[in-house]
Amino acid sequence: MKRLSVVLPLVVASLLAIAKPAFSMPIVRQLSEAQAQGLTGGGAQISVWPGSGTNLDFTRTGEVIQRVWLDDPSRLTLDFDGNLCGQGDSGNCDGAGASVIHLRRVAGIHFENLPETTFTLLTVVTDSPEGRKVYQFQVNYGSGDPQYATVAIAPNITSQASAIVTTSGQTVSFANVERGLNSAIASQLIPADSPVVPKIQDFLARVRNGSAPQAAADAAGISLAVVSRLAEIGLPAMSHPALTPPPASLEVTTP
Repeated sequence: MKRLSVVLPLVVASLLAIAKPAFSMPIVRQLSEAQAQGLTGGGAQISVWPGSGTNLDFTRTGEVIQRVWLDDPSRLTLDFDGNLCGQGDSGNCDGAGASVIHLRRVAGIHFENLPETTFTLLTVVTDSPEGRKVYQFQVNYGSGDPQYATVAIAPNITSQASAIVTTSGQTVSFANVERGLNSAIASQLIPADSPVVPKIQDFLARVRNGSAPQAAADAAGISLAVVSRLAEIGLPAMSHPALTPPPASLEVTTP
């Protein structure tokens, strides 16, 4: 066990160094429908930076925007890529409408009797084949360099997309990855301050927001081999083989 505690962090570090480039902030951030509707993950937050607008993109869900409410319009303007569904004479959502909202920062505009706030609420009502849906976003006013340009609302993850194959060939959920990470930290296989930890956490956030596993791993700067190994560690004690050192070709020992 002592030998494994030395070997595993070195192997993980080697996989990171060989397989992945340095992490870079993506232009597009994904949110799942469930999170944007406030059903999971504590709700959705987005930011808008000075000089750089933020797009809310519903094209992946196939929904048409029907109505939008911005509670504090003093620091933001809204634009759309088409007419709002249900507005105008026809009130018909078929065949036309907007699917992208563009938010832009403006200098503060004073509205009488409207209190100033450090953030605001954006509510979006859409029309979909399943009926109307309501999305709520806490909009924050960012500072410094923009972290993304578009927030894409993605369909909820299917059961197939929410699973991963371990190094032993078992198909498990991503909850096992989180348990494996916590177990590896608790048993000191991976230091709590290891750069692997935030990368795995970023990977998990991305897959839960709708990213495919490989795309999430690429964006987080982590190898799926590391993710699979942690998923195996996170299996119940009777479900996985005893922990053994990695193959000799990857093994590193200390004198």
